Amino acid sequence: MDTLTLERLLELAQAHGDTRVSLFMPTRRFGPGSQEEDRTRLKNLVRDAEEGLTARGLRAAAIDDLLAPIRALGDDRPFWLRSSSGLALLSGPEGLHRFQVPVPVAELVRVGDRYHVRPLFGALAAARPFWLLALSQKRVRLLHGNGYGLEEVPAEGIPSSLGDALRWDDYEKSSLQFHTGTSGSGGRRPAVFHGTGETDVKDELVRYFRGIDAGLHDLVKESDAPLVLAGVDYLLPLYRDVNSYPHLAAQTIQGNPDGLGDAELHERAWAIVDGVLADEHRSAAERVVELWASPRVTSDPETLVPAAHHGRVDTLLLAEGAHWWGALNADTGDVIVNPHADGGDEDLLDRAAVETLANGGRVITLDAGEMPHGKDAVALLRY
Repeated sequence: MDTLTLERLLELAQAHGDTRVSLFMPTRRFGPGSQEEDRTRLKNLVRDAEEGLTARGLRAAAIDDLLAPIRALGDDRPFWLRSSSGLALLSGPEGLHRFQVPVPVAELVRVGDRYHVRPLFGALAAARPFWLLALSQKRVRLLHGNGYGLEEVPAEGIPSSLGDALRWDDYEKSSLQFHTGTSGSGGRRPAVFHGTGETDVKDELVRYFRGIDAGLHDLVKESDAPLVLAGVDYLLPLYRDVNSYPHLAAQTIQGNPDGLGDAELHERAWAIVDGVLADEHRSAAERVVELWASPRVTSDPETLVPAAHHGRVDTLLLAEGAHWWGALNADTGDVIVNPHADGGDEDLLDRAAVETLANGGRVITLDAGEMPHGKDAVALLRY
């Protein structure tokens, strides 16, 4: 199974010549009936690919060379046992590339002299890293994750046990009571303690959390990944008050993380990170709208496509499912856009997206209804 990275995606996007098949389909995580349903879907899409290859004029032997590795997956039971939410299969003269991705992808088959990679952008976003700090009485854990999973990080320098640090066996059974008060500044609900020794316990908690924050800073100071907190509700506001990491997520996973398996922790953390990404995408779209009348914003193919080719695009917004079929003359900068795909056409939006990424820009895919002024594509130019 191939691992999807930006470098790998760009490498595949740059491959061209001969004939290549790009096949995408949603899949179901393994369960009753899932394998049969997905195998049937794959068989139907392979049939569509065969029709496309025949229309392109390939002989039966050449078609079989491209599709045989895909057909063989239908009987590969271990392959389907590892199913995720989406599957991408890219078959060309160098062989078959397989990507099981944690985000759904729409059914699609493309035949051409380049791989069609834009459906993989969502999967690339799922590779975005994040940190998860799990706070409980028994242990403190730092985990590193993305849309694919979680992995615990050896956290030297971070105190490992909240309970040991406080020499307190069970907060809930002690005379200490805690509740959340009225909203403080910024919408926070500050910690309120009642009972014997509440000041000492709160001060000790704060000191302990400062120690965690200091140790965390040394580990992640070069990172800009979101940090998600998991813990019981009376601990999280105290930690948030001492936190110095600038990318702390507003939402938290509430409850004792020791009572949650890593799979559930990952699912809940990724839902929070996915919301952070959505907020960033909305902010990018709002920025484009603010600059709409500026020469730095364009939705014109004759400007946008050459700008991407020459590395001038800072941010490219694309409508889900949109295509600009045509061609770019890289020497003259002339762009031809056709209403429908013709024999030698390429998807210019696919090309613009790849070249934007290759030149350090970012590409954001939005629902058509979220696109500024209903455009298929809008670019924010660097200059």
